[in-house]
Amino acid sequence: MMEKKVSWLLAASVGLLLLNPAVGAQGMAKEKMKKLMAVKRELPVPPPAGLFGAYAFPSKGQGMTGISYAHFSFEGLRMDTDSVSTNTVVSTVANRFFGLPGMPPTLRVVPIKVDVDVAYPFANFAIGHDLALIGVAPVIRKEITFRTYGGSVGTTVLGDTTQTVQGLGDVKGGLLYRAHNDPIHHTLLIGVLSLPTGSITKRGNLLTPAGTTQNVRMPYGAQLGTGTIDAIVGGVYWGKKRNIGWGAQYYATVPLENKNADGYRWGTKHEATAWASYLFMPQRVGVSARIRGESQDSIHGMDPNIIGPGLGANPDNYGGDKVELSLGVNWSFMPGQNISVELAKPVYQDRNGVQPDHDFSLFASWRVGFF
Repeated sequence: MMEKKVSWLLAASVGLLLLNPAVGAQGMAKEKMKKLMAVKRELPVPPPAGLFGAYAFPSKGQGMTGISYAHFSFEGLRMDTDSVSTNTVVSTVANRFFGLPGMPPTLRVVPIKVDVDVAYPFANFAIGHDLALIGVAPVIRKEITFRTYGGSVGTTVLGDTTQTVQGLGDVKGGLLYRAHNDPIHHTLLIGVLSLPTGSITKRGNLLTPAGTTQNVRMPYGAQLGTGTIDAIVGGVYWGKKRNIGWGAQYYATVPLENKNADGYRWGTKHEATAWASYLFMPQRVGVSARIRGESQDSIHGMDPNIIGPGLGANPDNYGGDKVELSLGVNWSFMPGQNISVELAKPVYQDRNGVQPDHDFSLFASWRVGFF
C-alpha cells in the first residue's frame, strides 16, 4: 500500500511540474538558448558598427533588425591633401561662374563647419538557406555654416549663416547571397538598389557678397539624395576562431542613370575595409579595429539651379580619396541583441578641388536577431 501511495505521489508531482508555467518557461528558455547557440556559431564575432551587409542568417525565416546611427563632422577646408584657410580659398580659388552677370572672379561663400547625422532603420531576413533580403531607410539631417566675404575680392568677412536640411534619404533594398560557408571562413555577395527617394531640391537662405539674403537651391553636398537609381555591389569575407574575428569588405556604388532630373549624377564610389575583433570572456563585450579606404569620382554634369560664387556650387569640388582608422566596442547585453559603437578618424585625405575637411565619424548600432 505504501509503495502504491509513493508511486502515486511521484506521478502527481511529475504531472504538476509539467503543468507548472515556470517550469515550461524554463524549458522553452533552454530550447531558445540552444537554438541561439546554434545560430551564433554561424555568425561573425560582432563586427564594427559602421559596417553594412556583414550578416547573413543560416536558415529561412531567421534575420536581424535594428537601427544604426552615424555622425560625420567636418571643420575647416582641404585643398587636395592640404588643410587651407578660408582666406586663402577666397583669395586664390577661381569662381567657376566668373563671366556671368554679377559673378566675382574668386569664391566668396565657403562652408566652415558641417555636421551630418544619419539614422537608418534596417532589416535583414533570410528567404532561403543562402539568400537574404536587406533593406535600409535613412533619415538625414545636415547642418552647414557658411562664411560670406564681401565684395568681389578681398578677405573682409560679412558674416556666417547656418542652414539645416533634413528628411528621408535614398532608400536601399536588395539581396545578400552566401557564397561560401564553413566553420571558419564565410563569404557573402551583396547586390542592392538605391532608389532616389531623397530630395535634390532643398533650398536655404544665404548671405550674398552684396550683403543681401537670397533664397537659393542648396549645393550638391547639402541635398539628401543622388536623384538617380544606383547599384551597390560587392562582397564580404569574414572568419572567426574562438573569440577572435576578422574580415574584409568591398563594394562599389554605381549610378545606373546618365543623369538625374536636374542634369547631373554623382561619381562612382569604391569602398574597401578590413577589420579585426576580439570578444572577451564571458563573451559579452568585444573590441574592434578597422581600416577603411574610399575613392570617388567628381560629379558629372551640372544642376542649372546651383550657380554662384560658393564652393559647393562647383561639381569639381566633390569626390576624391580618403583613408580612415577606427576603434569600436560591442556589448551583447542579452541573447540575440547587441549594441556597437565605433569612432573613426581620417588619416589621409586627397580631395578633388576644395572641400570641407573631414574631422571624425561616430557610428552606433543596435541589432536584434530573430530566429
